[in-house]
Amino acid sequence: MRILVADSLTIFRTGVKNLLTREVDFDVFEAASLDEVVRSIEDTCPDIALIDLELPPLGGVEAVSRLASRCEAYLIVWSFKPSYETVLPAVRAGAGGYLHKDISPQGLVRSLRGVARGEAPLARDLTMIMIDALHSYDAQAQARQTAAALSSREREVLDLVARGARNKQIAALLSISEFTVKRHVQNILEKLGVPSRRAAAAFHRTAFGGEPEEFSAYQSA
Repeated sequence: MRILVADSLTIFRTGVKNLLTREVDFDVFEAASLDEVVRSIEDTCPDIALIDLELPPLGGVEAVSRLASRCEAYLIVWSFKPSYETVLPAVRAGAGGYLHKDISPQGLVRSLRGVARGEAPLARDLTMIMIDALHSYDAQAQARQTAAALSSREREVLDLVARGARNKQIAALLSISEFTVKRHVQNILEKLGVPSRRAAAAFHRTAFGGEPEEFSAYQSA
């Protein structure tokens, strides 16, 4: 198998290459950046590419996306601290596996040989991360579909409610009456199917991600 090891850390990259070249049926080559990866596959596409999630200059997810569009290598990303935020984007970009960098030498060789047998290399603890990521993605997609029913003005009001703004503050910022704000809030709660402003703020986090900026900071900006 032709195996590409793409990692910016020379000592780590060399160590992995030296480990894998002990296997008589592995042909191993290396790259330190996305540009080197692209150049290395111009002549021959590897069977497997091990890609560091922090590969410069744009990161492993971008590297996976570029590689997936250029050759049919089996793409495996890995890092020392894989997380919910990184597993799903990498897989969606085209990665077929995700491993811890602290995997044992025997475990790495076993995972690579498993690819040839049609297995998807995925660290055991990452399975739950993947499941949680998919659930979160589905919840976000459903919430955004529901939020599509809001008018542009209602979406503005929801954004401010999520930041903790009160009706009087929203009215002043949007140059509308408090009565109009109350009506918009009521419509928002009905369209989203939530019982309170707090629930609407929680819905906003699910649909659009992250913690919204506090209203006082938003207002001063």
